[in-house]
Amino acid sequence: MALPARRAWTVLAGCWLVAAGYNAYLIAPASVLPLVADAFGVDKPAAGLTISAVYVAWLAFQLPGGLVMDRYDNRWLVGGGVTAFAVAAVAAAVAPGYAGLLAARLLGGAAAVFIWTAGANVVGRVFPPERRALGTSLFVSSAPAGFALGQFAGPPVAAALGWRAVFVAYPAVSLLGVVLFAAAAREPVRNEAALSPRAFARALRRPAVLAVAVSSFCAYSLFLLFNTWMPAYATEVLAVDLGAAGAATALFPLAGLLARPGGGWLADRVGGRRPVIVAAFVLTLPLLGAVRTATDATAFAAVLLAAGFSSQLGIGVYYVFTRELAAEEAAGTSLAVLTTLSVAGSLVTPPAVGWLVETLSWTAAFGYAAALVVAGIGAVLLAPRG
Repeated sequence: MALPARRAWTVLAGCWLVAAGYNAYLIAPASVLPLVADAFGVDKPAAGLTISAVYVAWLAFQLPGGLVMDRYDNRWLVGGGVTAFAVAAVAAAVAPGYAGLLAARLLGGAAAVFIWTAGANVVGRVFPPERRALGTSLFVSSAPAGFALGQFAGPPVAAALGWRAVFVAYPAVSLLGVVLFAAAAREPVRNEAALSPRAFARALRRPAVLAVAVSSFCAYSLFLLFNTWMPAYATEVLAVDLGAAGAATALFPLAGLLARPGGGWLADRVGGRRPVIVAAFVLTLPLLGAVRTATDATAFAAVLLAAGFSSQLGIGVYYVFTRELAAEEAAGTSLAVLTTLSVAGSLVTPPAVGWLVETLSWTAAFGYAAALVVAGIGAVLLAPRG
């Protein structure tokens, strides 16, 4: 159901703002963790759970959410997701205790399937095939934009209005997106045939979709590995000041603002999805070695900028590739399978790498990263040519 160009771009803009606001909320506690820990009298790991809670709920609701996406109008699901997100944000801001804050963050995580996954499904449907990868990849660039917003805006908002205001600052961005989305998405966005339970079960085990989802697990694992552990690597191994290490690492996700839509544009130009995903892994592999050879903050930042671009080149392409491999009546469920494994990679890799560094060495951690590259290439090569 491709829309006229102007309306399709407006739908994209609306979905992008919705997702950017949500991703800013997702990462919001990171920039004020010491304030959260002090306010509730908890240690840093407990404060960090306020971020993990969103991912846990997101993972738990992905697959049932996919079934709902394939049975109902996705426009209403996006609106419902933003409503739940706004309620969760307010609840987090007024939570009287730590348990209440965690509960509010879990509610916010449950809304992710209808903000992120349904948003990707809608964008993929409103663009014609020759523009689908570009449109979807532009949508996916909302994640690093939201992360950057959450990291940079958190401290000044907390200084001016208190740390609780950080939780309610970002739904306003998503609400603006809903206004644009509602103005342009006038027709129902849903499958004509409601997905049956049997078709749902088949969609969960479709080999081509699972192969792409495993590759996405590897790509998102690499993304979180760099984001989580490179500041520690720079301070421990390169003796770089923590502030400089953090600033250098910030270049990694910011590169995604160009890399993610760039990968989609390239996929549309070459007429294939798999070559772009393979190229992203191949380009990233030598940069893992380059990180190890960096000897100062400048070289470290340059390598991370390059790695941020290469490793995120295929991120948006996964979503359009999955939709094209899925049965038409199960597109939403197939995207939910993809996102489930992507989020799983985001959850598994940070503690796994921490264990490798603690018990073995940084060399083992980079070996794990290289294994993710090889596995990501192998998995996507198992998918049909596309």
